[in-house]
Amino acid sequence: MTTRVAIAVLAVLICRPMTSVVTAQERAPKPTAAATVTALMIDVTISRHLGDKPISSTPYQLSVIPDLRASLRMGGEVPVPSVTFTPANKEDGGKATNPLTSFSYRSVGTFIDVLAGVPADGQYRLTLTIEESSIYPPDLAPPSTKALGVSAFRSFKSNTTIALRDGQSLSYTMATDRISGEVYRVSVKLTVVN
Repeated sequence: MTTRVAIAVLAVLICRPMTSVVTAQERAPKPTAAATVTALMIDVTISRHLGDKPISSTPYQLSVIPDLRASLRMGGEVPVPSVTFTPANKEDGGKATNPLTSFSYRSVGTFIDVLAGVPADGQYRLTLTIEESSIYPPDLAPPSTKALGVSAFRSFKSNTTIALRDGQSLSYTMATDRISGEVYRVSVKLTVVN
């Protein structure tokens, strides 16, 4: 009888921890598809400086889900004049007639694309493409455009991949405009939104 009691007690002791584990697992809420989706808030700031003087600091914000792409388009269409002259003809004495002005349109503004990867070691991999174009202000425009009385356009493009943790920010690129001397800086901040 003693051997049977010892075996029964041993069986209870062996099974007891397993029962506790199963009970704890059963109590834990099962993850749902909605609970596993994490939204990221991406703050992008494009700033421009001329020497030590800040000229502008423009913020943009995008929400993105890991493994998906988010895009932002902010800007407008600017008319660009084109002047042509009709060919001279014999009837008007060989002189060119009045100039004909036509317009084409060019997009200016800021275009941002973000692709966020799934987290690895607490870091999110962000692939960022930023394009910005605008008209040079008259005081910074190239001399040749001033003489002709036409607009000059400037553009900036950056394409990079960085890794950030929740709440981390990074100033990741800097470029100098060779015509105006302005320095462009781009910084990004990642915030996890649950």
